[in-house]
Amino acid sequence: MLSKSHPIILFIDRFGFSVYQDTLTNIPKFNFTPDLVANLDVVNAEQFTTLVSTFIQINKIVPSGIAVILSDDVIYIKDLAVSAPKPIPVQDLKTTSNNDGEHKDEVESFLENIPFEEVLARVIKTENLNRVVAVNKDLIMTIINAFIEKGSSIDAITPGFMYGQNVNFATGLTANGVQVILGNAEILRLGNLLTDQEKMILCQDLKGVEADSSPVDAVGKKPQNRRQYVLAGIFIILLVILGVVYFISQRSDENSQVKASAASSVENIVPTVVPTIIPVMTTTSSATVVPINSKTVNIIISHDAQSSTIAASLKTDFSGMGIQNITDEVSEVSIPEKSSVVFSQNISADLRSSIVAEIKKLLPSFSILENQDSNSMVNISIGKS
Repeated sequence: MLSKSHPIILFIDRFGFSVYQDTLTNIPKFNFTPDLVANLDVVNAEQFTTLVSTFIQINKIVPSGIAVILSDDVIYIKDLAVSAPKPIPVQDLKTTSNNDGEHKDEVESFLENIPFEEVLARVIKTENLNRVVAVNKDLIMTIINAFIEKGSSIDAITPGFMYGQNVNFATGLTANGVQVILGNAEILRLGNLLTDQEKMILCQDLKGVEADSSPVDAVGKKPQNRRQYVLAGIFIILLVILGVVYFISQRSDENSQVKASAASSVENIVPTVVPTIIPVMTTTSSATVVPINSKTVNIIISHDAQSSTIAASLKTDFSGMGIQNITDEVSEVSIPEKSSVVFSQNISADLRSSIVAEIKKLLPSFSILENQDSNSMVNISIGKS
């Protein structure tokens, strides 16, 4: 099923995605942040794609065929009555007149209520299963397109439940789960949300093919009229409620002014006692400086020739912090648009804060990432902007 050597297994769950490739020493993970992905919806596609590209470059992932495994917490499912064992794409429901005709309305109603503008969806059929599966197309394709731009290709997008009890994806992507996935190509084929035609069009889209000519869009788009009417109705109701609240608050203010006027007339004839406030001198203890263990950390600063001055300044600042192992190198690969710093997971929070503070003096805008290594490494990539 996977068409190239060094295949890539991409596991996506609600919190991020993990990547396996036999050229890697571990399974790195990219964590979603609220400014990138919220409730499985992409918030900032451009920044998201840039950071995924940086993640691919930092972990030195080799271009290859990709099999995407979807966690149960990112997909929407609906079980139908079991009829036939052959998987049938959702788009074929409109032209199918056999056993699937009875489920056409049920499937379309299910897809219409999924809270995304476009979805990747399919009816998966096996001997004991007849299930509609859907996922937010924008989220999945934003991640995949970053890999495709680096030279990879997409072979399959398959829900994790297809592996049953053979793999426990609740703990994420593990070496044992990878072996099961690589050893069961038939499962990838049976549960694949993409047809061969769709995979071909995904690659063509990146070369400039117009979206209107792609049948993939026809798969994911859902009727929006009903939802638009509902949203418009809710908006009108909210406007009415806002008007009522404003009217009541105005009446309340008028009543308060009348009461305040009456109270002021009474206050004019009643003597008042003004309390004396005695200032109290307080002392603030100086902030405690937490010592930073910087002897074992290794910092690598990657940049192009134009950023040599910034890199030299960073190196001087880090040396002033007592960090001894600092490497300043001109990158031989293309420099990303945005600067980034990647900490290994065993770098302490205090040391991270100190390093970030120094970087901010020279690079006001940069991304902060973390990999799964425990080698006390800090990789700083100075971008073009």
